[in-house]
Amino acid sequence: MMMIMKTVCVVCVFLTLGCVGPASGGEHSLFYTYTALSKPLNLPGIYDFIAMGLLDDRELDFYDSQTQTKVPKQKWMRETMPEDYWEKGTQSRRSKEQWFKVNVEILIDRMRHNKTDLHVLQWRHGCVVEEGSDGRLTFVRGVDEYGYDGDDFLSFDEVNSRWIALVPAAEPTKRKWDDVAILNQYTKVYLEKECVDWLTKFIDYGKEELRKQSPPEAYIFFKKSVTDPSKLTLTCMATGFYPKDVEMNIRKLRTTLPEHLVTSSGIRPSGDGIYQLRKSVEIIDKDKDLYDCYVSHSTFKEPIIAQLKNTQHTPHPSDPGLGGTSERSWPLLSGITKKLKSEHSLFYTYTALSKPLNLPGIYDFIAMGLLDDRELDYYDSQTQTKVPKQNWMREKMPADYWEKGTQSRRSKEQWFKVNMDILIDRMRHNKTDLHVLQWRHGCVVEEGSDGRLTFVRGVDEYGYDGDDFLSFDEVNSRWIALVPAAEPTKKKWDDVAILNQYTKGYLEKECVDWLTMFIEYGKEELRKQSPPEAYIFFKKSVTDPSKLTLTCMATGFYPKDVEMNIRKLRTTLPEHLVTSSGIRPSGDGIYQLRKSVEIIDKDKDLYDCYVSHNALQTPILTPTDVSRVF
Repeated sequence: MMMIMKTVCVVCVFLTLGCVGPASGGEHSLFYTYTALSKPLNLPGIYDFIAMGLLDDRELDFYDSQTQTKVPKQKWMRETMPEDYWEKGTQSRRSKEQWFKVNVEILIDRMRHNKTDLHVLQWRHGCVVEEGSDGRLTFVRGVDEYGYDGDDFLSFDEVNSRWIALVPAAEPTKRKWDDVAILNQYTKVYLEKECVDWLTKFIDYGKEELRKQSPPEAYIFFKKSVTDPSKLTLTCMATGFYPKDVEMNIRKLRTTLPEHLVTSSGIRPSGDGIYQLRKSVEIIDKDKDLYDCYVSHSTFKEPIIAQLKNTQHTPHPSDPGLGGTSERSWPLLSGITKKLKSEHSLFYTYTALSKPLNLPGIYDFIAMGLLDDRELDYYDSQTQTKVPKQNWMREKMPADYWEKGTQSRRSKEQWFKVNMDILIDRMRHNKTDLHVLQWRHGCVVEEGSDGRLTFVRGVDEYGYDGDDFLSFDEVNSRWIALVPAAEPTKKKWDDVAILNQYTKGYLEKECVDWLTMFIEYGKEELRKQSPPEAYIFFKKSVTDPSKLTLTCMATGFYPKDVEMNIRKLRTTLPEHLVTSSGIRPSGDGIYQLRKSVEIIDKDKDLYDCYVSHNALQTPILTPTDVSRVF
């Protein structure tokens, strides 16, 4: 169903841990992070308590409440640290797990929060040093900080040996801890001395791995806009580099574009000690020869300056004219295709918050219409006006459509406010906490070879605080309570049979009529198909030279129905062996997908990558001819 708030929860969990900035001037860091949940979520990979050590952002060790054992995450840690280090570490982690359980309860009571809600307590402590030209490490700063429910709570001022309360609820803890001067002195000594000693020892033990540098693989490509043929999206991508301090600029006439014009993914870890970065900008097609992409890294003697030059097609990173890059990926070759099923959908989604967050772009109430995942219209509680998001919607739909739509959205906004309060009271939740009520309804149809649309299914469902709450069974015209708290609503709504009949009629008939109309009005744009640009490339493991990560990437395709398989000896690998990004929107009506798998270097010639899409006459199929990759 709708998982918006589950996503928000995950973001909150890691908010206060922050991100260590790119190492510059030979900086190194050692941090330990702890995250405790107030109640189990019963989700795979999500534990009540986790702890980990990070050296220069590389995971050293890990502990979770399920295994309850501190284990090494680097081969050199396993080989160099004695057995009693791991035994003592396990006992320490178990002790901290109990400490967190006690203290998250204390904070919930102090802040009068509802214990049935999810709450998160976090701690991060460690140190940052700078390495001089002689190899000596000098202390730069220490960090000891706590977060609660995604907000900064308490931090240690190591210069003055005192705690700083970052919210009023932290004042009692600050006073209590500051009253024990010897503990504050110990904290200061740990950050400035003991942490640095451990960091120095770890760097010495792991120096062969830690000091390995990996240059970026650099790519530049562009994609024509699906809505405006005169525009392109130019993208520069760097992958597989370490350390993570890289400079990437998109330039016009050798002048760097201002950051506010450029969309950046940010420097992100790839999960194996290396990093990636992607930057994009929309440009005018006729000006493309004026642009280049500048990538600088400590592993380069000179920066890479990649240019589009006079290419008239979407360039692949292997094309001539990509400037100084020696890294390549190759377009995939043709094979045999099959037609993918063509579905269309029309959905309306509504999200209401129980209290304002006062964050830019986050509103108390938003509503939007989505046709084939393209935004049709939009409304929020600040503007309180329903507006078109497609040119053809603006041109085709009369003024009174938008006037009536605005009144309808305002009415629903009030409905959500009333029903949010009802649910909070019913579930005995604290009104000072953030709660979220959502609704999604709409229909899915299948387009036949003759262009006729056939109803497939209808959806009418509600979510509360990120969990499924209530859904409509359109086959039997009744509501299904997905949690006990939804039972009163189910009974009330099912007692009004005429409303359930209307809901069924809307999903199977009226929604399909609107969908058909919108497809007809926007057919020039909506029926444009965009074939995937497909790339295959690999990266050698930084920890095991006998292994590679093979990656298949498809970008710029529409519609989003695509089939991508990584195959060995023409047999598709099982999904559990493959890491997938999932099909993701690129923000301009097109989609992208990336899949990766770790393989043995000597077996690389046995693999290929298969991509099929409706916009392709034949599928994309390539063997991993590695002699051509490098």
